[in-house]
Amino acid sequence: MHGLGIVVGITIAYVVGTTLVGMWSARYVKDTTTFMTAKNMLGPWIIGVLLMSEFVGPGTFIGVAESAYSKGIFSALAHISLAIAFLLYAFFLAPKFNQAGEYTISGILEKKYGHGTRWMVSLVMIYALLAVNVTNFTGGSVTIATLLNIDVKTASLILASLIAAIVASGGLRGIGISNLFHIVVKYVALILLAYTGWTLLKANPAALARIPASHFSIKGTGVSLPIVWALGNIGAVFSTQYVVQSISSLRNQKEAFKASLIASFMIIPTGIFAAYAGFAASGLFPNIKAVTSIAVLMKTMTPVWAGIVSAGIIASAFVALSACILGATALFIKDFYVPLMKPNDRQTMIATRVAAIVITFVQLPFVWYVPALLSTLFFSRGLRASIGVLAIFLFYLPKIGSGRGVVGGLICTIIGTTIWYALGNPFGIDNLYIAICMPALGMFVDHFFIKMKGNPMLSPPPAALTGGR
Repeated sequence: MHGLGIVVGITIAYVVGTTLVGMWSARYVKDTTTFMTAKNMLGPWIIGVLLMSEFVGPGTFIGVAESAYSKGIFSALAHISLAIAFLLYAFFLAPKFNQAGEYTISGILEKKYGHGTRWMVSLVMIYALLAVNVTNFTGGSVTIATLLNIDVKTASLILASLIAAIVASGGLRGIGISNLFHIVVKYVALILLAYTGWTLLKANPAALARIPASHFSIKGTGVSLPIVWALGNIGAVFSTQYVVQSISSLRNQKEAFKASLIASFMIIPTGIFAAYAGFAASGLFPNIKAVTSIAVLMKTMTPVWAGIVSAGIIASAFVALSACILGATALFIKDFYVPLMKPNDRQTMIATRVAAIVITFVQLPFVWYVPALLSTLFFSRGLRASIGVLAIFLFYLPKIGSGRGVVGGLICTIIGTTIWYALGNPFGIDNLYIAICMPALGMFVDHFFIKMKGNPMLSPPPAALTGGR
């Protein structure tokens, strides 16, 4: 790329600056509560940005563009459906989570279903968060490796070190403040990519004519794939630990509702811009690999624009990685470390920072050896959707199911969904449907076939009372 030094310079300056801003927030972190929730420190606008920005990761830039290159402009629904998810969240769950007085979803479910549920939910959520981080690490590491002309393993170590510094230092506040810079850069980067694709197509009518007719309609993706995207996004928004932490940091239910609406409206353009960039690349560069569509578009840009896009991809990785790591750290500390070790607050604060660092680096082997893009992203969202199903039962079907049903359903979810994904979704049934159905099945079986059978008030009267009839 012409002017590579400028591109690298802009990216490095941006990364160093935002990392220092995140670390600077450590001065405001006095205990584990402020680390995990930044209680009353961030208003609904910042939280709204945090909520939507967590879902604008490398999968948006690379994964949505890749899908649009192969399937057409309606791949934007992979992100537009997130707006629907946040809208539903605003009306049905955000106020309830805020009122619950807990910052972990496992803690909220424990109140109804017991300790076993807390541990099982925590394990499923940690598994899901680390799975999605494979995608986030891959996107960010590949970008750094390309810019610095180094191997992906070294790039991932650099990225992990920066992320660990931000999360371990500033917690949710550190992520929130640096996120204000990240979301602006991400938005600008996506606009530049879409604009570049538009101008190149406008100047080359032959390229526009090469785009298949199916790329202009829902026929490109089919109907079933957008449904999977929508269900996965709704489930992920409803249950993601980081979303619960952010909502819990607000003062009241009204602010929780407002933050969710802000996230809903702000996330719509991101999917449109990313999809259009991939859509345009399919006509402009018909013989490239779909996954490289963004990189190829960047090569047509000026060095300054390419530097901004590069910084945007790095920013997307920073936000998504730090959010998932903070969520996994919160679950580990509150659900496993504190109950087992019974530490004081100072010990908990030290353990929290150490855990954030360890969780960051323990993911790297999976980044190096597990391929990941949009399919892995939605696999992780499927796992999170299973917990979203339980949240629906908790708030709207409280009389159905028990802790036994929750634990049994989640065990089947982890095993069944993972095997189904590894087998490549047999019979055309997406693993998301397995993830959604398993916990609901566990709750219904427990309620209608186990609990009711064991309830003497619901069982047939014994023969002694009926004369043997």
